[in-house]
Formats: sequence, structure tokens, C-alpha cells
Amino acid sequence: MNDFLESRICRLTCVAPIHIGSGEVLKSFEYLYDKARQKVYFLNEGKWAQFLASNKLLDEFTAVLGRNGNFSRINIWQWLQGKGFSAEDCDEFIKRKAFLKADLSDKKGTLNDISTGVCDGIGSLYVPGSSIKGMLRTGIIFYLLEHNPGMKAKFCKEMCNALQSGNLKRSLGALSNKMEETLLAYKDDKGNVHKLLAGLQVGDALAGDMAAEPVSVILQRVDGSTYGGRSNQFEKHLPLYWECIPAGSEFELRISMDRAMLQKIGIGSIEEIFGYCRSFMQRGLKLQEKVFGRRYDALFDEAKAADCFLGAGTGFLQKSLWFSLFADDGEAMRELKGFLDQSFRQHRHRVLDKDISPRTIKLAVSGRRQQMMGLCKLEVMHNA
Repeated sequence: MNDFLESRICRLTCVAPIHIGSGEVLKSFEYLYDKARQKVYFLNEGKWAQFLASNKLLDEFTAVLGRNGNFSRINIWQWLQGKGFSAEDCDEFIKRKAFLKADLSDKKGTLNDISTGVCDGIGSLYVPGSSIKGMLRTGIIFYLLEHNPGMKAKFCKEMCNALQSGNLKRSLGALSNKMEETLLAYKDDKGNVHKLLAGLQVGDALAGDMAAEPVSVILQRVDGSTYGGRSNQFEKHLPLYWECIPAGSEFELRISMDRAMLQKIGIGSIEEIFGYCRSFMQRGLKLQEKVFGRRYDALFDEAKAADCFLGAGTGFLQKSLWFSLFADDGEAMRELKGFLDQSFRQHRHRVLDKDISPRTIKLAVSGRRQQMMGLCKLEVMHNA
């Protein structure tokens, strides 16, 4: 083995549910929802079509869809039951199942659209290495900025200038690329540019027990807010449903690093990188705890056991380096409210974001249990 290559088998533990989207969003007629058992069944499209055809239901199914312009009102499971089919009859076209953990207080028989999780060939949800590497990248940049105040101030000034431009998205995207090129690249003696993160390789995080039946949960997106509106409701249940990896799930992955490359920016081990990610996570949590700590004290206590956030729905503070660029949190918030006001005028960030911006905390709610969406723990287990 290359003496400069450090390769470790690591464990990723989901402290809270995680949603890594596949990019596929299913409407209510594209899955089965068993309200009595609180289960959702995802369909094998080819076998589902064969089932309908062999039972001479294809035309009737098409007609049912045609009579319902709003597909969110259709419960295919109830329609099948009305035709006399049992759960066992449906096994042949079910790809995988998920347990509904959302608290549906209304009488609705469907869940609206469901954003599915990324899964392997046998239907098990996993965490792509690219998602984990992106999180590690953020932690590394945070570490480098904290140890280079001059560079931090330079990028802060450039970002504030970008906010004055006409195309915010393009300007900030260009600044992000420049930050990576400056902090995570170097030129050799011949003038060739080398990207340092090419020396960090992250494999997919796969379930530790490959023999176990794939399990996922369906959660509704819930935002906690400092603003309750006219109804004084400080938690908003949004009509968005996500297929998630459940809390307590464990995965294994391989992470390898070229020590010679990463030592150029002061990184000596994989454990150090995990520490940077934890420091970045705690930076965001500290800001949120000042505002939400009394209402969600148990959630912040649980977060102490985590190292990072992964996946969708974790919130701006856990994805962005914005506050890390400013020397003063108050200035960071004032600038951010201005940026968000230009991007999302209907949310009135300048007026309503009084104590923190954005004014929300992202929650994973399973029955009566509340957690912060996407909390994870990372550990090095042994040499690869």
C-alpha cells in the first residue's frame, strides 16, 4: 500500500432521520398508502402494469385517473381493496415499503407527493459518498477560514459586494468556486493546478446488516419558527413528505486520504476532518440554541452526540458558510436578511427575522418525538 495513503473503514450513525433525495417524486396514484397499518408501498412499475393488465383493470384504472384532476385525492390502496384484493395479492408488484411516521390529524386518505430516498438495487436506502464528501468539504473550508482571518475578511468583503450585483445567484456561485480554488487547490513547480480534494476519496455508506429487510420511514416536513403569525402557530406542517432513513440506522463506508496532498493545508488525519465538521455544526447550533434552546432543549442536548448534518431539510445554517465569513454575528444577520429579502420577498425576512435569520429550525417529527433533521455521528472503526 502507498505509505502516503490513509484508508479507514468508518461508521455513520443516523442520530435523527435523514433524507437523501433520489430526484423522484411520486404522486398519490404512484404508490399505495395503507392508512390502517400506516404503511406506504412503492411499486415496481413494470409488474404493476402487468398486474393491472392481467386482471383487466388497466382501462378502469386509467378512467379513475381521468375522473380525478387532483391526483392527491386518489388512494389506490382503497381502490384495490374495493376490488377485493388483499395485501398478499399486492406482494408481486411491491418494490419496497416504508412506515408512515407523520402525525396526520386530519381525515385525508392520501399523503400528497412523496420525495423518495436514494436506494440501491435491492431497495435499501443508503448515503452516497458524494453527499458525505460535500459535507466534509464544508467542514474543511470552515477550518481553513477560521485559521486565516485575512482570507476570511477578504471573502466576506467580496460576498457583500456580490449582494449588490443584479444576479445574486450567479455572483454567489462564482464566489463559492473562487473560495474552493483559493483554499483547496495549489500550483506545482510547472504551474499546473491540483485540486486537493482529489486526495480525499469517500465511498457510499451502506447498511451494516445487508441481510436485513430494507426499512424506511415517511416523514412530513415540519418547520419550527420564531414567528407564529396571526394564528400564533410556531410549528408549521408543510404538505411535503420525504422518505427517510430512520434514526438509529448504521452504515459503513471507506474513506481514504492522500496525506501528502492534504498536509499542504494542514490536515493530518481523517479524524481531524471529522472534528472540523463537528466544529462547523456546533457553530450553527450555537446560533440556533440562543433562540430556540428553551423551546427545544431536548433536541439541542441530543445534538451534542452528533458530528454533522446530512441530507435535505437541515436548514440554511447547517449548509452555508455565511456566518463563518463574518467577524460579527449581528452584521452577518443584517446582510443575510437583506439577501433573503431580495430572493424571497414574500417571506418578509427584514421585518420578521428578529432574533435569527432564517427564522426557522427544521424538525423531524415521528409521533410525539421531535428531532433535528439530518443529525449524524461519524466514527473511524479500523484500517481498511
